[in-house]
Amino acid sequence: MTDDPLRRGTPPGSLRYFAVLYAPVPARPLLNALYAFEAEIRDTVRATSHDVAHTRLQWWRGEVDRLLAGRPEHPVTRGLLPLRATGAEISLLHEVLAAADIDMARMALNDAGEVAALAFRASGSVQSLAAAASCQPRVASATELDFARKLGDAIAGVESLRDLRHEAAAGRLRLPLDQLGQAGVDPARLLDEPAPAGLAGVLQREKERLRRQLDSLETALDRDERGAQRQGLVLAALHARLLDRIDTTRGAPRTRAEVSPWSKLWTAWRTAVRHA
Repeated sequence: MTDDPLRRGTPPGSLRYFAVLYAPVPARPLLNALYAFEAEIRDTVRATSHDVAHTRLQWWRGEVDRLLAGRPEHPVTRGLLPLRATGAEISLLHEVLAAADIDMARMALNDAGEVAALAFRASGSVQSLAAAASCQPRVASATELDFARKLGDAIAGVESLRDLRHEAAAGRLRLPLDQLGQAGVDPARLLDEPAPAGLAGVLQREKERLRRQLDSLETALDRDERGAQRQGLVLAALHARLLDRIDTTRGAPRTRAEVSPWSKLWTAWRTAVRHA
């Protein structure tokens, strides 16, 4: 991991690194700062000490308020100051903190609507701000913001599937309880070996939903908006590759899926060139 706090969310070779690499040049510093903020909050949730994590989240709430007032203290939020000139809804950063609260409380998600709401808070909010940063100096259109919301939902879903075993072990589960119940899967037995009957079917249907979502994103934008939103289109293509590598045929993935360095580079370059 890089020592630069503004590159914490985009370490070389990561999916977000390649997305920023092919973004419009003026947008790159803001995108790096957005993903650094996302990484700070993600790492806070995963902190060993619950008390320390709560204290850090409370500090970040105050820091977002300071950013909104134009006087942030942290290098990451200072890096986000230019967002104030884009017309972006910077208060969306509070949604990321709300998602962190839900994860730390290990709250169960009853249905697909609750899963989607958490996905927006955790990822759609960041992508909405990324869409605004990417099209500066103009204001993001309704089409671009809808694209960002759908992209955030897909990113959250793919990464939840990839990390399902680890997250479930930590008491964080982003699968709807009603679907598990209909399949006869007890959430407390999710990591049993062999996997509960019915779990593979639930996960396969989620993979199919995410694939449809990712495949729809390119046509969700007007043609003249695709160049501005290259980072989102690249991120979508990379997450489609990641989704292909997640093996749910035997339940919760046993290994953490990765996209090879060459596949990342090729996929990102090809997508960026198509939308240049």
